[in-house]
Amino acid sequence: MNLKCVVIDDEQHAIEVITDHIAEMPGLTIFKTFTSPVQALTELSLNDDIDLLFMDIDMPGINGLELAKNIREKAKYLIFTTAHPDYALQAFDVQSDQYLLKPISFAKFALGIDRILKKEANNARATKETDHNAALYIKGDHKYAFSNIAIDEILYIKSLQNYIQIITKAESHTTYLTLKEIDKALERHPFIRVNKSNIVAKAAIKKVDGNIIRLVNNEVIQIGEGYKEAFFNYVQNSLLKSNRNQ
Repeated sequence: MNLKCVVIDDEQHAIEVITDHIAEMPGLTIFKTFTSPVQALTELSLNDDIDLLFMDIDMPGINGLELAKNIREKAKYLIFTTAHPDYALQAFDVQSDQYLLKPISFAKFALGIDRILKKEANNARATKETDHNAALYIKGDHKYAFSNIAIDEILYIKSLQNYIQIITKAESHTTYLTLKEIDKALERHPFIRVNKSNIVAKAAIKKVDGNIIRLVNNEVIQIGEGYKEAFFNYVQNSLLKSNRNQ
């Protein structure tokens, strides 16, 4: 587990307290920090895949409650870090998951965040158990014919106008569906749309070279212009990086 954290507070020393606590907690990593709520509003996006958003409430320009209304959907969990106990009810209205009162000791921080970590671990176990047995049924060539396709066997899916072709590790299947319909069916699974005609299993990607994806079966697919940003955000978020000075 490696949950991405963003901290927003107009006081730098308050950010340093939270980032120090995050560094002490296994499973958490700092993604970005902001002393300006306006900068956070303009720079954070859904593609950042933020897990934990730590936010002060009493900030100049845009307070934390106002900011949360605009960026709450960009993070899985929202944790308010504030010196004011009287905002707790309003924090609930913007779907806050934790409300930590300053000064925030490491013990207080760890107890609050541990609840989120346990919830994430339970969700991951449940998803793994579900995905292990996950399959799709598609229509065959007559009324009562159906094919069962294990989702973790799928390499990629290709649009064929009114049909789609599902290519697995062992065979391929063609059925009367649109790419949009199969994309919706797979939204909880590790697939990514790479152009207008192809959805690729993330686990099937062997290599990325510029705009070209090579799959584990050595087939090559080009990344579409309108899909580059989301695809390379996914790659960057999955990239192993060294903390050593270059």
